[in-house]
Amino acid sequence: MGAGKRRRVILASTAVGAALVAGTSIGLAGSATAAGATKAKAATGKAKPIYGGTIKYAEGPGTPANYIFPETSTANQSLYNNSQFINLMYQELYQPSPTQPTLDYNHSMAYQPVWSSNDTVATVKLKNAKWSDGVPVTARDLTFYINLAKAMGTTWGNYSGPTQFPYNLKSVQIVNPKTIRFTLKSPMNPTYYDDNGIGYITPLPQQAWDKTSPNGKVGNYDQTPAGAKAVLAFLQKQAANTSTYASNPLWKVVDGAWTLQSFGGASSPDVFVPNKHYWGPKPYAAKFEEIPFTSDTAEFTSLKAGTSTIDYGYVPTQDIPAIPSVKAEGYNITKVPTWGFDYIIPNTKNPQVGPILSQTYMRQVLARLTDQTTMIAHFMSGYGIPTYGATPVYPKGNPFVSPQLSHNPYPYSVSAAEKLLKAHGWKIHAGGVDVCVRGGAAGCGAGVAKGQTLSLNLLYSSGNQILQEDTDLFQSDARQAGVQINPRTANFNTVISQVQQCVLPKDKNAPTCQWQLGEYGGISESTFPGGFGLLNTGGAFNAGGYSNALLDKYIAQSTTASSLAPYMAYENLTITQEPWIWQPVPDNIFATAKNFTGYGDVSEFDGAFGYIEPQYWYFTK
Repeated sequence: MGAGKRRRVILASTAVGAALVAGTSIGLAGSATAAGATKAKAATGKAKPIYGGTIKYAEGPGTPANYIFPETSTANQSLYNNSQFINLMYQELYQPSPTQPTLDYNHSMAYQPVWSSNDTVATVKLKNAKWSDGVPVTARDLTFYINLAKAMGTTWGNYSGPTQFPYNLKSVQIVNPKTIRFTLKSPMNPTYYDDNGIGYITPLPQQAWDKTSPNGKVGNYDQTPAGAKAVLAFLQKQAANTSTYASNPLWKVVDGAWTLQSFGGASSPDVFVPNKHYWGPKPYAAKFEEIPFTSDTAEFTSLKAGTSTIDYGYVPTQDIPAIPSVKAEGYNITKVPTWGFDYIIPNTKNPQVGPILSQTYMRQVLARLTDQTTMIAHFMSGYGIPTYGATPVYPKGNPFVSPQLSHNPYPYSVSAAEKLLKAHGWKIHAGGVDVCVRGGAAGCGAGVAKGQTLSLNLLYSSGNQILQEDTDLFQSDARQAGVQINPRTANFNTVISQVQQCVLPKDKNAPTCQWQLGEYGGISESTFPGGFGLLNTGGAFNAGGYSNALLDKYIAQSTTASSLAPYMAYENLTITQEPWIWQPVPDNIFATAKNFTGYGDVSEFDGAFGYIEPQYWYFTK
């Protein structure tokens, strides 16, 4: 939270640029316009593109890419790795549409899957894509990816459980070099599986990577479990060395529109140049630079310097009043909602407070102490979107939104929080720390001992002012009910590496078990925002270890049903059970140079802080 075919990925707080303060103009030529059109500027389609130039793109605060191997794990599968770095070099099988939560088959390297045999067989035909070494992309490159994904097991970033891709495949047949057939063990909903199954695949260059050492011979090692693990270990070791990203021959074999010229990480720009052998439309720009920033304040300082420093940036919420001066520097301003949601994760497996956070009433207490209304009104200038469940609510009218999602089942109320705590055996010490006076299942909950205090540590991502303000308010409001919140910050990459599933007793003293509440930001959703991998038992993004048998049932049914009824049941149960502590989602505000445009440049589902495709972006005359 990636995150579909923006693959589901983790993202830092979406509060990079909320919508505007009252009276501030934010659209094309001063009119109020939200993103969503395939062309963001009124002149798009009329202005002639310029070939050449360098596009300077501002990365999110504190979110530099740090992993290049497309077979990502939950610890490094983030929006900033998968959707804004790796994908420039290694194109996913299917691209997202810029305008709606669907797949964009016209711009993808494979045609739409053809389903047959009662939705148990999907046949995929590849287009004429090639690797930069001249070798065609073939069906074998897809099976290579699948075999390595299986070798990763539950650490694979898209792992959704033993009944989901790739474990629900009965067989995978290479019909010919350009055609692959997937036969499933049981029927699946094609719309769901095209995205959250087949769509997970990023073809990998089997002819160059299927080896176990730098100078080793390329073979078919991945076709045995042991061989696949050996290949995986080799490639992961190579990917751990960020200093060789621009020089390692492995990463020179690409099928995407770009190749990496230099890697700067957190200290300097990542510089991409066009892949001369790219099989699709050649990029307009001569270079694409991703510029890192430690904070949104640093980014805005650079933005105010004008288009000589940034062509594509963002306006932090606290700087919205300065939008007129940003426009004066030569920028267009576009408001972009997020296809995703923000949340705080309770670690139900933490050795100290896991039993407390496992109690449904306690998560409801924390929801009662989350003042989303004030966060939106004061920190997001009134334009944030409250969140009550694991489904994006925008764009309005999207078919996945249940009516219950528009109502907060646990509105902010300190008195209601105190009432819940008292009813479950806690003695309230307003302004201090509550104490459990009735331990066990009949009181505070199974595993919660008499005398235990209600003190919770919160680890969250640094560099974002809204997230800081939200946390300060949450801490202050919780204190009124005697719930002590102890915040600690770390950079985004550190947070996502630690806010992972705790495996007891093996990892009892590891960072993955020591965190109690974790907030890296949120999830950028897939085009079918199902619960598999998210809140099902053992799902890859279920970092807090939440488990509910009825929810698992609804999630499983939603992947096979012909209607959205099971999905709605999953969504509604999620709203009432409060597995995570939902946070409001602000809009983002993006600033793009007035002579800059292109397909999907500032769209909700593709571009902005989503799955970027800068090969379609260009400067105009």
